[in-house]
Parts: sequence; structure tokens; C-alpha cells
Amino acid sequence: MVQPIHSHTFDGVGDLDPTASSPPTSRPQPAIRDASQIPDVSHLTRPSSGLPSPVAGAAPTGLSPAAALAIQSRLDAFRATATPIYHTPEGDAKVAAPFRLEGGYPAHEAAVVQSTQATLRAVAKSIGMSDGEVAVIKAGRATPAQVQRLTQGLLDAGRLPPPTGNLTLEGRVRQMMFDHGIGLDCAGYARQAFIAAHPGASGVHWRAPVNENLSGLAARGLVHLSMSDAQTGDLVVLKASKAEAYGHTLIVYDAHPATPADIHLLRPIATDPLVAVIARSPLLRVLVVDASWGCQGEAARGGVQQRTWFEDPVSGQWLSLEPGKEYSVGSLPYAHPVDGVYRAPGGS
Repeated sequence: MVQPIHSHTFDGVGDLDPTASSPPTSRPQPAIRDASQIPDVSHLTRPSSGLPSPVAGAAPTGLSPAAALAIQSRLDAFRATATPIYHTPEGDAKVAAPFRLEGGYPAHEAAVVQSTQATLRAVAKSIGMSDGEVAVIKAGRATPAQVQRLTQGLLDAGRLPPPTGNLTLEGRVRQMMFDHGIGLDCAGYARQAFIAAHPGASGVHWRAPVNENLSGLAARGLVHLSMSDAQTGDLVVLKASKAEAYGHTLIVYDAHPATPADIHLLRPIATDPLVAVIARSPLLRVLVVDASWGCQGEAARGGVQQRTWFEDPVSGQWLSLEPGKEYSVGSLPYAHPVDGVYRAPGGS
């Protein structure tokens, strides 16, 4: 059974084994560079185990550390483009693109976006942006550069909302983007992140961005694997659940057996019995994943983020740690059935 999202203050200590109580050693992060400047070393893979994939096609190929690091560097660089610095009269603000799914909002939010469209198009015209570019932005399928350009245009035109409540400057910029229908949906983000991560991949047939829902990928040049095969740089496609009209797509940043540092992340929420069971699993696996996440109609939620998933094959439970104070536990990843994992041809 899927558990509801829980809020937690993330203070205090849970009931995990005290041997895991020492703070995790921080892992040095690769320097963020433009993705085009990072060399393609996808050929640096180690031989596969030779075991057939449980799903289809080809035996999964494990990445060498150098190849995985290169892909992660490209994913870092792409995520940075979707989290740019904006210039406002009150100072600079670094803001991740909010979630945007045309037609996927409550009526009151749709009405707000509709009310801002005349302003949006006027600003777009003033900065030389075409109607076609505006349409792809509103569809959640634009490039991060297009999103940044139109957002900065709105700020330059004085559209930053006034201070209100507890919203920070970053939160006000994001609210402005949200109210004007600017952002990225999951397929728009995941497709572009995958292309950035695998510059040498060929033989993949993409649809036009506005129509690309990442369905039928096995017939369009990608290798279809199971969730247990997921590695750095793979796309994960989740089906729509019974309660929702939409699935979800994301890209894997890292996948590995849980380490003491990973277990340490669960200590503050281990008072939850479900979390305690997961944390003690001898087979616990960690997936670090990038996406533009659903927002439940709120500008401050979801959008471009990196999250950490824990899979416990023993209990059959998945745990997702979100930025801030929330986590969720359930029998499915992100409460969605898995369609599959998709890899670039050649295992790169």
C-alpha cells in the first residue's frame, strides 16, 4: 500500500544502529561545466556479466567509474542550466524551473495562467521570441535557455510579484514563472538531460519535443531493461497509476548498493517504523534521480530537483527523500508502476 507523504523536521536521531551515527563523508562533486565541453568517454565501460537482461534485448553493460563520472558531469551541467541565476531589482536569485504540464492544473491555476497570457506574449515579442517558442515553453517542453530568456524578460518588464507572506526572492521569481505558465514537465526535462548525458549516442529516434512523451522507446532505438539494471544515465519511465492521468519520466544520476553514508540520511526519519525496516535491509539499493517533479498545483513544490530513492527488495518498499522536509514510502517508486528502464544503444 502506498503511504502518504510525511513531513518531518529532520532533527533529532532515529533508532538506527548507532554504528551508522557518524556524519557521512561528503563526496566531492565534479565541477559543473557546459555539457558540450565534457568529453564523451562512454566507450570506457567494463565487460558485462554476460547474464541476459530479465526484460529484453541485450545484456546490461556496467559503466566504468570514469564513464559514470563523465555522464554525471553532463547531468550536473544540464541541471545547472535549468537552475539559472536571474537578475532582479532586489538582487540575483538562483531559481530551479518549476513544473509545467499544460492542461494538468486545477481550474483556479489554469485561470491565473490564462489571465497572464497577454502580458507573456507582449514580453516575448519585445525580446524577439516567436509565438512558436512561447507555445513550446507553455507546453513544458522548451530548452532551459528558452525558459531563462523569457523569465528574465518578465523580470526586466517589472513583473516580479511584490513581497508577500514568507516567500523569499527566489520563491517570488518561481511564483511569477508558475503564474505565467513557464516551466518544464518531466518528459521535457528527461529527454534533454538524456541527450546531454549521451552526446555520442546515435540511432535513437525522437519525436518533436512538444509531442515527445517517451513512450515506445524500445522501438525507437533504446535498449529496454528492468529496474534492477538501472545505472547512471538511464531513462526510467513510470506508467500512470490508477488514480492519476499521467505517468512520470526521469533520468538516473547514480545507482549503487546502500552505503553507511546513505543509511545516515535515513536516521532523522527512522522513528517511522516503515523507514526503520527499510534502513535495516541487507539488500538496500539507492538510486539518485533527476527530473522535473509534479507540484500538486503549487509553485514551490516539485520542479527541477534531484531526489534519492531507496529500494528494499526484502520488504518490497520504496522510499523517496525529497529536498526539504518530506519523504514518501510505498510499494511502487513514486507511487507509479514501472514501464521500464531505457539505455542508450551500446550501453553508453
